[in-house]
Amino acid sequence: MIKTAIPAGIILLGFSSLHGASLAGYDAAIAGSGFTARSTTAATFDGSNIELFDFGAISGDATFEFIMSGDPAAGGRNGYIGRADSNPGNSLRYEQWDNTSQLGFTRAGVADNTFSAANAASPTDDTHVAYRWTQATGTMDLFINGASTDSIAGAIFDMPTGPGHLGNVNDGGNEGMIGTISRATTFNSALSDTDILSHSNAWSSVPEPTSLLLSGLAALALLGRRR
Repeated sequence: MIKTAIPAGIILLGFSSLHGASLAGYDAAIAGSGFTARSTTAATFDGSNIELFDFGAISGDATFEFIMSGDPAAGGRNGYIGRADSNPGNSLRYEQWDNTSQLGFTRAGVADNTFSAANAASPTDDTHVAYRWTQATGTMDLFINGASTDSIAGAIFDMPTGPGHLGNVNDGGNEGMIGTISRATTFNSALSDTDILSHSNAWSSVPEPTSLLLSGLAALALLGRRR
């Protein structure tokens, strides 16, 4: 009998094929989606730092998607997802004020809008989160992993537009999230439920092993057979 050690490269190939493809799948889906702006680099936040991000030219209806996770209990009394320099009074919140552990959005001096559905909790595991804003009715719809989860109507709000940042009210501020935003994508339109679900599925779906991996495993099986 021939004893054959499995090369480390084959093992790593199998691991990456099964565990590292979801963000790549999301990036591929977004590439042809007509997005306005996006970030394809993960940003990690410690509660005080920010990550610069240009939200693009956003006016009226809009949809913002994030893949993110965090720890609302370890953070302060609230935590920003992001805001823009041109309209800083409008912000999306990873945790809405005051220690709610719920997602939300804020118009400074007007309202801290908090999503109250159970599934609208600040995500502690990697989650696809979509905010969809309809200007005419002042409605913000929240989607979690592609599913319509909560909605707030009659709000006064403007989605962030142009240069801004993610993760905190400002650099060194005390309203930062603790966690990671792996992807941020903006659209200058209200996407359909179907489109949002499609983007979420592109991220969450785990592909079948690649043909290269299958070929490699088959070769190893042949080498290991009794002769």
